[in-house]
Amino acid sequence: MNETHPSIEHIVDYLHGELAPADDAAIHAHLASCADCDERRAQELAITETLRAHARASERDLPGPLVAKIRQHTMRSPSPSLGERLRAALRPIVLFPAAAAVAALLYAGVDVWRERAAPTATIDAASYVESHTAMAATAPFGDQTPMLTSDDATR
Repeated sequence: MNETHPSIEHIVDYLHGELAPADDAAIHAHLASCADCDERRAQELAITETLRAHARASERDLPGPLVAKIRQHTMRSPSPSLGERLRAALRPIVLFPAAAAVAALLYAGVDVWRERAAPTATIDAASYVESHTAMAATAPFGDQTPMLTSDDATR
């Protein structure tokens, strides 16, 4: 809209209610004070009403049986799709216990696998000390070989 008169596009937008509230109010105020612009608005309104009347007159009704079929089809609830049936089967009330069972099996299976995969190696300290003492006693230089006993402090 320029400062003096609104363009024909703005007048048409005003008639169809497509303007922002501030622009709508400005054009309304201008039309109230400008007879030329109000005449252009009246002409555009007459053209719009003529086109609407022609459109209403040329509208045709759908045949009755077709309307009945459309209504029947839209009122009938469609059968659930495969995805909807799958979602219904996997509701949380079913899914939660199944997930808990799988988690428990996995946890137990991991523990068994760990035991089989890496057996722990243990050293019997008493047996080691006895074996060392026996070897030291049979050594030719037994007097010079230091003896390892369980009383020795670990270093």
